[in-house]
Amino acid sequence: MNSWPLSAVETEMRRLKVLQYLESVPSYEAAASVLGLHCRRIGVPTTSDQVVACIAWLADMELVAVRVYRDEPIARITKQGRDVATGNTAVPGVLRPDP
Repeated sequence: MNSWPLSAVETEMRRLKVLQYLESVPSYEAAASVLGLHCRRIGVPTTSDQVVACIAWLADMELVAVRVYRDEPIARITKQGRDVATGNTAVPGVLRPDP
């Protein structure tokens, strides 16, 4: 039986938790620094570079839209991202939420 590498689990969990956070805030958007703090607060090890990479990957998948303010990425969840955050849609590379 092949094991799932811990780094892959953390990456997929980070993507899910970023989407869930964005889905839960009134503006549906947050800065990379806030997303990193949130991930660390809930126990997902996250560096600044990992948050930026996460946001870029989610943008490539059209799950978030990104704008830059004062050299910091700001992610805003899309309709497709909300569907993934709530478990209505599955995307390879994002952990599915618990039922």
